[in-house]
Amino acid sequence: MKDFFKKKNILITGHTGFKGSWLSLMLLYMQGNVYGYSLKPKRLSLFNSLRLNTKLKGNKFSDIRNYKELENFVLKSKPDIIFHLAAQPIVSEGY
Repeated sequence: MKDFFKKKNILITGHTGFKGSWLSLMLLYMQGNVYGYSLKPKRLSLFNSLRLNTKLKGNKFSDIRNYKELENFVLKSKPDIIFHLAAQPIVSEGY
């Protein structure tokens, strides 16, 4: 599997969350070019603990509902693979 992700451009939405941070770390380990698009992480987060902002090929803190910014980031990063993990985890806020 490591060879499959090697040198591929990979975009992860929600990369600052718990699962997105782990996925970013694993894809970096497999030598993927990881780009992330997400809201800013909380101060005490796995994203900050792993210092992922210094390891990613590209990083954008913004809301995925900002379609134009998201579109520009996708065009800039030219992903081969997209993992969409951005979500509103609190159901009542999602409504």
